[in-house]
Amino acid sequence: MQGPPTPPDPPIHHAGVVFTPAALARRLVAPLAEAGNELLDPACGEGALLLAAFEELGGGPRASRLLHGIEIRPDLADAARRALVGAGAEPSIRERVRCADALDSEAPWPADAHVVANPPWLSFSGRHAGTRSAPLPAGLGGWPSLQGAFFHRVARHCGENGVRARLLLPGSLLELERYGPVRDAAFAHAHLAGPVEELGEGAFAGITEPSVLVTLGPGPPVDEAPAEEPTWLGRLARLPRLAPETFADPGVHTGNAARQLVVDSAGPSTAPLRRGADLRAYALGAPSLHLRLDLERTSERRFRIAPLEHYSAFPILLRQTADRPVAALHTEPTYFRNSLLGVRAAAALAPEFLLAWLNCDVVARWHRTKFRDARQRSFPQVKVGHLRSLPIPIRARSEDPRLHDEVVARVQALGAEPETSSVEQLSARFEEAYRLTADAPS
Repeated sequence: MQGPPTPPDPPIHHAGVVFTPAALARRLVAPLAEAGNELLDPACGEGALLLAAFEELGGGPRASRLLHGIEIRPDLADAARRALVGAGAEPSIRERVRCADALDSEAPWPADAHVVANPPWLSFSGRHAGTRSAPLPAGLGGWPSLQGAFFHRVARHCGENGVRARLLLPGSLLELERYGPVRDAAFAHAHLAGPVEELGEGAFAGITEPSVLVTLGPGPPVDEAPAEEPTWLGRLARLPRLAPETFADPGVHTGNAARQLVVDSAGPSTAPLRRGADLRAYALGAPSLHLRLDLERTSERRFRIAPLEHYSAFPILLRQTADRPVAALHTEPTYFRNSLLGVRAAAALAPEFLLAWLNCDVVARWHRTKFRDARQRSFPQVKVGHLRSLPIPIRARSEDPRLHDEVVARVQALGAEPETSSVEQLSARFEEAYRLTADAPS
């Protein structure tokens, strides 16, 4: 039987919604469709996943009766119905693609249906927050988002009905600390029933955030052996961390007023403003921007600027857009944008020691291995939660005065333009401090 025509890769329609390309839709649905399961897409949009499932199930009347869809937008629900009927589905499919809010407790999901979904990716906090007329389900905590709410609802469906699910999600949902409450709530009902498939940044045109394919199964994992970890990672994982408050995101948040706040040249009511591009490892350049201090906040114009002392209190700055920590001493302190993160002073360690530790290659390897955000080609990220996870060989000078003082002396001798050989020697000293051997990758 000839399957439905393959549509061109669809465009982005509105905030949070990107329709699934046909090839990816087939990859997502195939493992569940091959067993002849009933399938539900609770955020079916124009029907890309349902069309792929219809084809994977062999088409015809039987495939039609196995499919269910829910879509909150009437225009998209109609488009999905037309596409399925046009591909050869029975007209009765129209009744099984419902226009409803799948997160509403009054919208039942078919109990026996396994789930395939690419839910909308939309956050409800921060400067790019989206809006939603209906409230999100209560009790999820953390960072409210549409993808998080769907992840939890799908997991609950799996746990209550003994079915499986395949979801396309932003990788950050499985990784960021702020999504922790959502993960905890979801994994109380279901577990990862297979390896997470990393798709990287190329799954959708115009989307830079890495995406993943996730398979869920009902209940907690049973006798599941922990994933084997490289020896060097395990060794570092047992080392201490610095206090969480050591790392912060204190920079100027321009909100929706960046164009009014940030200017290229100095004026009577401006102050120098640094950004991420002004910082290189061990070297902090002069501020390249200026910040207007006379602009007033209003209900329509939102931003955050603290007193200058707030920014001066951080002796070390790091670039936020990088695939590894890249740090410099905060010399000639002034305002800085939130493209720079701040490191507070540690009472028992000199700033120069912390600086060399953050810039060393061991820390870079740990960061790139542990965090998907660091491995994306465009816009890699260093985040406060990442920094709080970094293992450190000593937390006080008293634990190894020789190491501490040697590193501090080497940093003080670097000068404004550090030589590559000197930086490499500092990194090598930390290799020794971590007691790493050839089992650590380069």
